[in-house]
Amino acid sequence: MHDSPPRSRFLRVSRVALWNILLGLFALLLVIIAGEVYLRRTVPFMASSRPVEFVPDVGFLYKPHSVVRYTNGVDFWTDSKVNSLGFLDREPIAMDRADESCHVTVIGDSFVEAGEVQLASRFPVQLEDFAKRDLPELDVTVSAFGRGASGQIHHLPFYDHYARKMNPDFIILVFVVNDFMDNSSFIRNLKHPWDPDRPPHAFAQRSASGEIVLYPPDPDYESHKILDYPPKFEIFPNTFVGFWFSVKVRTVLLNQFALFNINAQERMEEKVNILRDRPQYASLTSDWKIVSRGRLSRSLMEDTPLKVLQEALEFTAFGLDQFQERADRDGASLAILATESMSTSPRRLREKQASRAPIDLLRQMADAREIPVIDLYDFMLRQGGRIEEKYYGMHFAHDPHWNETGHRWAAEAILEYLKGNQAICGTQSAVEAVP
Repeated sequence: MHDSPPRSRFLRVSRVALWNILLGLFALLLVIIAGEVYLRRTVPFMASSRPVEFVPDVGFLYKPHSVVRYTNGVDFWTDSKVNSLGFLDREPIAMDRADESCHVTVIGDSFVEAGEVQLASRFPVQLEDFAKRDLPELDVTVSAFGRGASGQIHHLPFYDHYARKMNPDFIILVFVVNDFMDNSSFIRNLKHPWDPDRPPHAFAQRSASGEIVLYPPDPDYESHKILDYPPKFEIFPNTFVGFWFSVKVRTVLLNQFALFNINAQERMEEKVNILRDRPQYASLTSDWKIVSRGRLSRSLMEDTPLKVLQEALEFTAFGLDQFQERADRDGASLAILATESMSTSPRRLREKQASRAPIDLLRQMADAREIPVIDLYDFMLRQGGRIEEKYYGMHFAHDPHWNETGHRWAAEAILEYLKGNQAICGTQSAVEAVP
């Protein structure tokens, strides 16, 4: 018996390998098809949809009466009806009803917008329900004005154009750890391609004399991009399987390995270098090297004396001053709900780090202005049990926002404050009707 010639053996092995590859590809195709069918039957929708429109002097809000679909592709899929003002809340309360009740206005970012949960589970709605149960004599009503990725300076038009017309007795500013940075147009826009001098939201800048002044949003902001940022990583676009896989890959790489952070930091550094040529940013960015290494949040926690962070803190203080002036003018009480992120984070929980928490910076600002702080983290501690279990139980597995439990904690913390400060509902001075 003679051995097969080498060429014959190679062809035979190649045919077997080719058939195995084809069979593997066919099996993969069947898995993809099966997965697509399964996901289309079980997943409500593939991607988020957020119809917006520009409102002069306010910025981009949701289109009134439209439907916002929101998902992270893993934890939640929600449909939210936009009210007539452009916010994810119930229809605005009638003026006479607001005057008769103890009206509470909640203003903040995505934690107030709360698109991750259904309307009935959002803490402003729960707060009103809890108050009817526990404080019926106060007749508490609540309205909410929230927009994702925004700070207190961006929220000022929400009050001026909408909330003030309801003559609130109590104004609550929801403060999240990233609000310090979001109050700086320079920092806020580093993650985006547009010009920090022409952003799509209300912001503040320093005038030539050094005074902090408010500027209106720019409806034409897209025409003033500084950089073109690449699109999100996607596989098999416009398919449920592709969207699911892309979300999973981004979640793992970002949360576990942070592989995408390098490119983000390079784009940030490139944008900073461009802005350095502008006189108003030359001095501000002179010590940017620490921040460019992705240490922005840690720098804030450790109170690193970076010029840009110091300006962000000054802008935040300016925003609080503006709200305090409005509350005093309109005869309303003002308080801050500090979210648990101000006192801790998953990293600090795991590592038990004792670095300075942002809540200390916020308390300094609030105490100087005699603005009460409702500390959600402190409230959770006083309820007993392990704070780690509470912390991880109030957020989604793949998203830092509150789940239904987190919203309930927030509502209960505010309710506790109302129980101890019922005079809030009887101290509003006579204020002329707002036109």
